[in-house]
Amino acid sequence: MQLWLICVVALALHILPLLMADHPLLDDYARQQLARNDWADVGRPLMVVVFAALSFASGAINLYPLPLLLAVLVAALALARLVRQWFVIPTLSGVLVVLPLWYQPYFLQNLSYQYDGATMALSLAAVVWAITTDIRCWRYWLGGMLLVAAAAALYQPSMNVFVGLCGVEVMRRAMDDGRAGDVWRHAASRFGQLLVAVAVYYASSAWMVISTRSSMLALDGQLLTEIQLRLRMTAGVVGLLITPGNAWLFVALLLGALLMLSRGLQKVWQRPLGAGERLALMAAVLMPMVVILLCVPGLILLLRHFEDSVRVLMGLGVLLTLLHYLNHGALARWPRLRLLALAVPLLFMLSFSYAYGRVMALEKELHQANAQALAQDLSRPPLNGARHYYVLDFWLERPWIPAAEGTLKSMPAMAKIHAYNYVVLPEMLPRAGIDDLHTFYRPPPLDRQQVLAQGSTPLVSSRLYDIYRVGDDVYVLVKVPEGYGH
Repeated sequence: MQLWLICVVALALHILPLLMADHPLLDDYARQQLARNDWADVGRPLMVVVFAALSFASGAINLYPLPLLLAVLVAALALARLVRQWFVIPTLSGVLVVLPLWYQPYFLQNLSYQYDGATMALSLAAVVWAITTDIRCWRYWLGGMLLVAAAAALYQPSMNVFVGLCGVEVMRRAMDDGRAGDVWRHAASRFGQLLVAVAVYYASSAWMVISTRSSMLALDGQLLTEIQLRLRMTAGVVGLLITPGNAWLFVALLLGALLMLSRGLQKVWQRPLGAGERLALMAAVLMPMVVILLCVPGLILLLRHFEDSVRVLMGLGVLLTLLHYLNHGALARWPRLRLLALAVPLLFMLSFSYAYGRVMALEKELHQANAQALAQDLSRPPLNGARHYYVLDFWLERPWIPAAEGTLKSMPAMAKIHAYNYVVLPEMLPRAGIDDLHTFYRPPPLDRQQVLAQGSTPLVSSRLYDIYRVGDDVYVLVKVPEGYGH
């Protein structure tokens, strides 16, 4: 119970800035207005069940932050179980080892969704819980498999976390005096558990998917080239987390991990075993590291549509957890230094979370001001008598939050978390009293060039948009903000 409470406090402290910002993210606007509960279309049927159960209705009622708070309780219990499995005597330093699974900065994008965030967190909890099951008993093996399948039915990229944690588990067993046969049999059992879970998920959920984004890359001569390109892109995105102000921190983490890894390999080689078995154990230490690195992007490496948002990089948490675990072992003789060495990286991740929360609050204020100004302009004659309202060209290539310019410049990774950038989103207008659903659910009859080709002058011209009336329809042509290109 004490270990679980520590984990609850740690996770709650991490999501506090998101709760304070209370800023809907993209799909949240439309989902809240229409109570849409349609996640089955993307192969996530358990999300439909979760929100129907919590809402006590067929629709998905916005109950934020209740679902996220409940997810914190479940995820904390899963992390506490992982600590007990990895450490004979659970301590605070053991908790610090597993926290990067949740604390890793890019997971903030997942948690930012007022609807999806809670179920993504539950999906993470499910795979962590699955890795703590004892696969020597077929009943527990089956239970772990069902947890993995359930995690996929909540959010598919969490499978990367399960695979990565399996890699850490194999490394631990190889370095903790395990026999090669036992280690590789354990790895095979976990692999079988994964395959059956994927089959169960595919049979029960994959047929629901109507999106073409789930199609795979073609098996041709360009496959390896494309995968290498995607790996370089992923490395570049992860590299944004390293700045001149924290580079020393990542260097220290890496050096400590390399020190422990070299000790572990030396210990394996010096064991009184045959050369073949020692080589097999060394392979069990080194090969999972490659798997863990590949699990940072994970399945999206093989999808035809390469998802460039950081919410799919859930495997990054496993990589950071591995670094923490190796540093925990390297500093075993100095418990106080070990506690400090593990706490400082988490402090960076926590600081990142609070900086992100402040940027979200500033973005919320800006978007509310833009939406209110636009709604006020649309309420004036002759615009208020229009049949439909359309907002065109509202997307931006990067964040535009003038009040947070310094933060975004100092923390380049922050811009990757703010992946959906716009001046004003059409779905925001119902909050300001413009409740025409065609605004964001039907493609506009005319594009920007066709509206301008009408030859009429804008009825309203402001710094951020021009408003035209064409027949019974009103078109809002969003402008690129002044100074945005500099």
